[in-house]
Amino acid sequence: MKLLITGVSGQVGSEVFRFSKHKNYGIYFSSEPKTPNENIFKVDIRDRNEVFNVVRKIKPDWIVHCAAATKVDWCEINKDQTMEINFDGTKNLVDVSKEVNSKFLFVSTDYVFDGSKGNYKEEDETRPVNFYGQTKLDAELYVKNLGNYLIMRTSHVFSPLPDNFVLWAIGKLKSGDIDCPSDMISSPTLALELAEAILKAMEKDLSEVYHSAGAESLSRYDLARKISKAFGYDESKIIPIKMVDLKFTAPRPHNSSLDISKILNEGIKFSNVDSALERLKEEMGTSST
Repeated sequence: MKLLITGVSGQVGSEVFRFSKHKNYGIYFSSEPKTPNENIFKVDIRDRNEVFNVVRKIKPDWIVHCAAATKVDWCEINKDQTMEINFDGTKNLVDVSKEVNSKFLFVSTDYVFDGSKGNYKEEDETRPVNFYGQTKLDAELYVKNLGNYLIMRTSHVFSPLPDNFVLWAIGKLKSGDIDCPSDMISSPTLALELAEAILKAMEKDLSEVYHSAGAESLSRYDLARKISKAFGYDESKIIPIKMVDLKFTAPRPHNSSLDISKILNEGIKFSNVDSALERLKEEMGTSST
């Protein structure tokens, strides 16, 4: 099976590329992958001609679309650029996948929900509260024009790569106190486990929408406490606050946790937070303290 993975320098795309036993091709744009590979190319997914040219050459069995603008406050400020990346880029990939008859897997987000209730099922009403979530929902709706698609919505991804909450929390715990909201709830997901789920879902030829996230829902505050325990830091440094205290540029859903019963029924498993943090430590080469 031949895969074309977008966003191979990102948290999820890099893990899919690393662990896939298939014939892998990858594309990136802003950050070059650390490990050179002759099957990885720099492609701007906003450039329709560029996208069509590379996909026509590769003719993948699956396009695994992980690339996105994901920094929520940046997206709220830079709406045109966000729309170009998250919607137009997806549209280009969808359109060429139709031409070359590739199956299409789209990694989406819990932020398509408004967070008013949590534990969302696949069929629950979508109602994004920020621009990032809206662009991902718009992209989902376009993906659904395909006859053969798979949308995997995930939540609060972390990995050994920078720019995620877990590594941010570790850095803050090393140097002092850390303020974490007790009213901001999600389903923290190890990128490696999401990559494993993506590969299994393709092998099973799943289709339509699956929630694919960590098996436990908890607040940023409770997650930080688990991080401090796993990595041997002082839990008393973690100070509970409210989301409103953080003065985000973009609104966030209060509880965007996902019900993963549907994918569990397919035999695809996710860990609770403690187990996922232990797997992260193994990836980082960090021993228990």
